[in-house]
Amino acid sequence: MVEKKQVKLSELLCSKLCHDLVSPISAVNNGMEFIDEDKSDLNDQAIELVKKSSEQASRKLSYYRVSMGSAAPEDIMQFNDVVDLIENFVQDKNLSVGWVVDGYTGNNINKLIGKVLMNLVLICYDTLTRSGHIEITLSEDIIKPNITINVSGEICTLHIDIKSIFQTEVSEALLTVRNVLAYYCKQLALESSKSIELKEGKNHFSFK
Repeated sequence: MVEKKQVKLSELLCSKLCHDLVSPISAVNNGMEFIDEDKSDLNDQAIELVKKSSEQASRKLSYYRVSMGSAAPEDIMQFNDVVDLIENFVQDKNLSVGWVVDGYTGNNINKLIGKVLMNLVLICYDTLTRSGHIEITLSEDIIKPNITINVSGEICTLHIDIKSIFQTEVSEALLTVRNVLAYYCKQLALESSKSIELKEGKNHFSFK
């Protein structure tokens, strides 16, 4: 029998995906409605809206397929694929990503560690409402590296619901669409014999 916690986690992750995809897909629909009106002065704008929104939806789906799905059949991922997915995903908010390799020389990365990295980046993406910088450091172990993520930006504050997941033990009854990714990251880290430490400062925070 499937545990209630697993069911709720699945439901909330699905809600998160739907929430994030509603905006670009609705924009595609709105653009098509403009085109249907057949007004030449609006068509160029509508076509651009459809193009931009469909690309955004495609990037999100490609990202979620790997970060939350079972796209990687083996226990490892290609590290370059993870890098490409992250750098493409953050384009929508004009965020910059920096990579620091400290003793990590692997071409592959453990699938669980890769998922932790991608979902922590997603939390950072959701937190940065304007332009910002995400610096990712990988060190030591070739397949299961230690990861440090430093985030900085003009508006860069984690919601209390997310912080509580990393700082305390939270029951499934308190899980919401807002904090479910943090909980998911924590469970993935535990499964890979890792832990997540959160540190905060003025206009920046970091995961380690």
